[in-house]
Amino acid sequence: MENLNRRKFLKTSAMTIAVTSTCLCGLQGCATFTKIGDTPAIAPDSFTLAVHVLTIDLSKEKILSQVGGAVKIKHADLPDGLIIARIEDGGFAIASLLCTHRGVEVEYDHTQANFKCASLGGSAFTLDGKNTGGLADRPLKKYEAVLENEVLIIKI
Repeated sequence: MENLNRRKFLKTSAMTIAVTSTCLCGLQGCATFTKIGDTPAIAPDSFTLAVHVLTIDLSKEKILSQVGGAVKIKHADLPDGLIIARIEDGGFAIASLLCTHRGVEVEYDHTQANFKCASLGGSAFTLDGKNTGGLADRPLKKYEAVLENEVLIIKI
């Protein structure tokens, strides 16, 4: 066995960490470290936020015009942000953006019809926010919405 001095040990350790981090980021994105998922941000000109009401002009937000599409909204007046998913024609699921375990963003999984934490080994939630697996011990906050013409009105 080779005798390691301090310098060689630190250099080897740093390389191991760099390789491991690169592999993890390549497998699952860097959400485990950055807490940011892959859901695209909403188009800035497609929504307005007033007292307790968020309105989204769907004609300006193309991602939400298709079933299976999802966007996130981060805004100073929304401390946790929101994730909005088009689950069916005329149907939307809206929940708080941050997982209740570590605050990593959640993603919408259309094939599983749920929200999942973007972190490795992340928690899973039903579309109405109930925890169904993982380390989160609290549900996501769910928001109600009404669709009028091509405008989604969300009660905050």
